[in-house]
Amino acid sequence: MNEQLKHKIGQMFSAGFPSPQVDEQARRLAEEFHVGNFYLFSRNIINVDQTCALCNDINHLAYKNNGVAPFIGVDQEGGAVSRIVEGASLIPGEMALAACKDPDTYQIGLNIGQVMRSFGITSPSSPVLDVNSEPLNPIIGARAYCDDTDRVSKLGVGMVRGLQEGGCISTVKHFPGHGNVKTDSHLGMPTNDSPLEVLESIEFNPFQQAFNAGADALMTAHVRYTAVDDQLPGTLSPKIMTDLLRNQMGFKGLAVTDCMEMDAIRATYGCGEGAVMAIEAGCDLLTFSHTIEAVEQAVKAIYAAVESGRITEERIDVSYNRIMALKKKYGLLTPPVIDRAAAHILAADPEKNALHQALSRESVTLLSDQGGLDMLKKAKKPLFLAPPSLALTGAEDQKTNPLCFTKLAVKAMGGEGFVMPLNNYNDETIAILEKGDFDVAVLGLYNARFRKGQIDTLRKLESMDKPLVVILLGAPYDATLVQRADALISGYEYTNISVPSILDAVQTGVFHGSLPVKL
Repeated sequence: MNEQLKHKIGQMFSAGFPSPQVDEQARRLAEEFHVGNFYLFSRNIINVDQTCALCNDINHLAYKNNGVAPFIGVDQEGGAVSRIVEGASLIPGEMALAACKDPDTYQIGLNIGQVMRSFGITSPSSPVLDVNSEPLNPIIGARAYCDDTDRVSKLGVGMVRGLQEGGCISTVKHFPGHGNVKTDSHLGMPTNDSPLEVLESIEFNPFQQAFNAGADALMTAHVRYTAVDDQLPGTLSPKIMTDLLRNQMGFKGLAVTDCMEMDAIRATYGCGEGAVMAIEAGCDLLTFSHTIEAVEQAVKAIYAAVESGRITEERIDVSYNRIMALKKKYGLLTPPVIDRAAAHILAADPEKNALHQALSRESVTLLSDQGGLDMLKKAKKPLFLAPPSLALTGAEDQKTNPLCFTKLAVKAMGGEGFVMPLNNYNDETIAILEKGDFDVAVLGLYNARFRKGQIDTLRKLESMDKPLVVILLGAPYDATLVQRADALISGYEYTNISVPSILDAVQTGVFHGSLPVKL
């Protein structure tokens, strides 16, 4: 195979590496496999200066080896799925925004686009256009705006336009919809058995609206949609990625896969065969988040498929030309200049920060109150209990210094605090509750519908003759678990921006949010 074709295939990859600087894996990706694009995670990010320097080094590494600058991607959806949390980089997540009365998602998209591009990041991998119609969805939940397809479309299109105006590629996800499943595609193969007419009216609609508005790219869903293709998941299905996406919906942009190392692909098809099938289906850019071994398997499998004639060079050219057209649009034919001073200014921009904080504060929703907030205000010995903000799914990065609602609540309101286990009703928890040395309990639940230990703690508190305030630090579907509470509050997410908003609302008694999903 000639070197020019290898370089074209390399442009069809976006890969991750483990370090906060260009390391041996990053260099090997570019030099050995001509990988043309890179994806960052929290493990790669420390602060503004370091992120700017890293993106600058990635740009020059890719340009030196490929003659063109890379796409640099990151999952910056807002809320819990945010890799950069410094200053104006952090925005409320989709469902928190949907809880606001009339959020200006164009302005939010513009803000985050400007900040990300100043760092050197060209694709924040946003917005999420999944319609979360399944309360037991373990991977989307509050990452979706809501369960109303028209509202998802409106808010998502605003974000698309804002991101593009801010200089970033808009990547809508997860096509054709990840909202109505009960399996995490990081761990297995989700299936959506909805009839075609339901898929068309609910799942597909926000994507069609985004395509009509000029979305640059999409990220695929590793989900099987039996009404369209009862054999293959979306990422690997020609019926979905070509017949539906290109021929019926008229999408002209870049089709990017979700990570090919997720078990829905890796464990079922393998990274090599999965990569070949994704290209055959119509995908343009293959994402590998973690290991160089997976990239090597995929590259070698694609080389073999081209040499055998299974994939033609003309097919490679179709994707290569889409990639190069988008790089030209966003000024990536040569390494862009990254201005660290400008990045610092934008990340600390007081107007952006104020807007993001105001929307976070506006999102906090009072679901019910039978005097619980007043009892808490008068309490002399409140007890706050909540787990730390550890990662709950493969979409989130595990935190080395997780946020702790308990500690922040005690600091703001006094009383005692107990940092309870994420999913274990243990002897220490039992001892704290049975001691009963409190007059009001405030329990923070963090997606407890998937964690029996939290439910056991809730049941114990419900059985006690003490006032109980429950605060939902994840998706609001946990409200259906609550059998007794003197006040019930939804904060939608567990982040540096949401917790101060929740505590402010609790202390002032002022709530502006409206529940954007049906319970």
